[in-house]
Amino acid sequence: MNLINCQECGKVFASAGQKVCPNCRKSEEEKYELVKDYLWDHPNSTVKTVSEATGVEEKLIIKFIKDNRLQSDGLAIDYSLKCKICDKEIAAGVYCESCRTKMINDLSSKPSQETEKDKNKGKKSEKMFISDRFKKKEK
Repeated sequence: MNLINCQECGKVFASAGQKVCPNCRKSEEEKYELVKDYLWDHPNSTVKTVSEATGVEEKLIIKFIKDNRLQSDGLAIDYSLKCKICDKEIAAGVYCESCRTKMINDLSSKPSQETEKDKNKGKKSEKMFISDRFKKKEK
């Protein structure tokens, strides 16, 4: 565990990968529940309307959508989410389905390429031996 500062309140806390402290995370979760309950009763509301009715910042509502916690289907978004790689419009998350699939395939193919390098690593031509140094001096 590392000691880091919370991105929300600035307090120091022991983090196991989280960027916000437990208190801020709890507060964010309560705000999420407010937004979710409001959307249940008022589907197809705009982000601005939801923000005004619940008191939750628009930025946080958009973060919920990016984190795949809210789907933009029940929300009339006056803000368009775009894939970070190809700029294609998406309903939720950070990447479109095709870019996500491509990244997963690229990541899963890496170990096989590294094993080929490891196989070639043991070849004599890549190593330098003391006898080779003496042979070079004699020439």
